[in-house]
Amino acid sequence: MTYRAYLALEGGCSIVLGVALALLAAPGLLVDYDGAWAAPLVVVAVLGAIAVHAAVRRGVPLAAPGRWLTEHPLTTARPGLPALPCGPVRRRLLVETAVWVVAVGAWVLLARQSGFLIFSTGLASAAFGLVQAFPARARVRAADRALGREHLVARRPGLGTPELTHRDGLSRTAGN
Repeated sequence: MTYRAYLALEGGCSIVLGVALALLAAPGLLVDYDGAWAAPLVVVAVLGAIAVHAAVRRGVPLAAPGRWLTEHPLTTARPGLPALPCGPVRRRLLVETAVWVVAVGAWVLLARQSGFLIFSTGLASAAFGLVQAFPARARVRAADRALGREHLVARRPGLGTPELTHRDGLSRTAGN
C-alpha cells in the first residue's frame, strides 16, 4: 500500500469517526452538558501539541502541517522491506472505524455521559484526519516526486506512525 493511499484512507476514517462522535455527542441531541463552546479549543490544543512535538523532535516548522505527521516516517524509510497489501490494511482501518463508532455510540446511548469529552474528541479526530488526508498526503506526493521513488507502508503498529519502505521509480498510482 502506498503511503499516500494509506494517509488518504486513514485520514478519511478519522474524519468519519470524528464527525460521527461529534454528532452523537452534540449538546442537546442525546446528552446535555455545558461548555461545548470550549471544544474547538481542544482541537487547537491537540493540533498544537502535534505541531510542537514535530518542531521540537524533528525540527519541522510549526506552519508545515504536511510534515508534522510525515517527517519521521519519510526520513526513516528503509528500502527492501515488503510492502503491506492494500486489502487487509483497508479492511482493518474500516473495521476499526466502525467498531469505534458503534462502541462510543453505545456508550452515549446507554450512559448518557462524557458528552463534552466525546464531542471534543470527535472534533479533534476530524481535524487530525483532515491533516492526514490533505497536507500530509500532499507532502508525501512531493517527496515521492522529488526523490523519484514511491513510499510504501511496510508495517502498521497499533499506535504510532507506520514504518515505511520505498522503491525507486513511481508507479501509475503516483498521482494519489
